[in-house]
Amino acid sequence: MNTLKIVLATLVVSVLVLGVIFAGAIYSGVYNVAASDKHWPITHWTLKQTVKHSVSRHAASVEAPALGSRDQVLAGAANFEAMCSGCHTPPGAKPTPMAKGMYPSPPDLSHSGGEMAANEIFWAIKHGIKASGMPAWGATHGDGEILAMTAFVKQLPEMSDADYQRLLRSAKARGIGHGGDGAG
Repeated sequence: MNTLKIVLATLVVSVLVLGVIFAGAIYSGVYNVAASDKHWPITHWTLKQTVKHSVSRHAASVEAPALGSRDQVLAGAANFEAMCSGCHTPPGAKPTPMAKGMYPSPPDLSHSGGEMAANEIFWAIKHGIKASGMPAWGATHGDGEILAMTAFVKQLPEMSDADYQRLLRSAKARGIGHGGDGAG
């Protein structure tokens, strides 16, 4: 019984000491939160894994309907250009000054579009990602618009600059997307 008391007392004291250290780090301001100061590698890895697994878990219940109709991709391209291209570099473009200054850097969707499932992309667009700069577009856009952007992002890995520009011209000519008739 004496050993159990020692173990419990050690655990309680350890938790209290860690709490004091944690509170000290928070209230002292010693941790640099500047976007120009990169995370430690273990912090970066931990955050990346947390986002990956959280999105996968929460998106599991999302059932995306068939994606990829021409009108859907046109609306997605127009909305991507209006809402996403400032952070996520479109085909043939260079990162914007804003994207260069963000930390963590916005993912290259020409890779993520092929690596993530459609339901994960939809969920991330709809709900955003905390402390990353990724807004929750579901607060201002309907599921149809978010599905259109999902369909577009899924096609990004095979898209050239010429393909992207052609989609934008076609969407504009048809009045699809932001600034158009409001569809998609």
